[in-house]
Amino acid sequence: MKDCVGIFDGEFEVLRVTAQFYDEVEELLVNISVNHEFGCVISNLKDCPLAIAELRKLIRFIISQGISFAIRHVESDRIVAAIANTIFNTKRMTSYYAVRSQVKSPNMMKYIKLWDAVDASFDVNEHCQVDSTADVEYMGTLPEFRRRGLGHVLCQHSIQMVKLMAHGKLPLEVLVQLAEEIQMERPQAVVAISTSQSSQIMGRQLGMRTIHKWQFSELRSLGGAISEFSGEQALKYVELQVVMV
Repeated sequence: MKDCVGIFDGEFEVLRVTAQFYDEVEELLVNISVNHEFGCVISNLKDCPLAIAELRKLIRFIISQGISFAIRHVESDRIVAAIANTIFNTKRMTSYYAVRSQVKSPNMMKYIKLWDAVDASFDVNEHCQVDSTADVEYMGTLPEFRRRGLGHVLCQHSIQMVKLMAHGKLPLEVLVQLAEEIQMERPQAVVAISTSQSSQIMGRQLGMRTIHKWQFSELRSLGGAISEFSGEQALKYVELQVVMV
């Protein structure tokens, strides 16, 4: 697995997120998430500087694990799209939970409460009979680069990496760069919660199957919504999508 792959006739490069890209990837994902990601919007994170700082810390932790990807526009040398992935294992508690436990802002607490309630409402591990899953936590593309298929490419690379991890075939030079606590992991599935029509369609194109649905109103209730989410008007359901690896 190469850390840099040219795509679309060299117009873009797919990069595994390493330390030199942390700042730019973090900035992109935080800015897009606070304005567009369902949980962030209904928890009104963008109006709380402390909540944004806490989200920033969480995203930085996730991308530092070594299994996330970004896309760079070669001509401008800008990171224009990114995906942040992490691994959860029912038999092990990772330091992800230690980072979450430091949250103090009411808005970010509501955000975490929402996704904890979502996890409790449907047990993906039990349904799929697996212990370890790789989860897509955050994904975003700058507006001027959307509808180019960049999100699809990011997901493809993520799934490919998870497959290599699952079968113990990740190149040693890549494996040693991963966070120590996930080097031992052998994730058995890739999981994504899709809150937009485009992400749901993309998931199906990637071979993911929908194993559960929530109505937006149900999730708003679980999360104790503060603000409205405009996507509810165009889409009725949030989908939990999974592909086994």
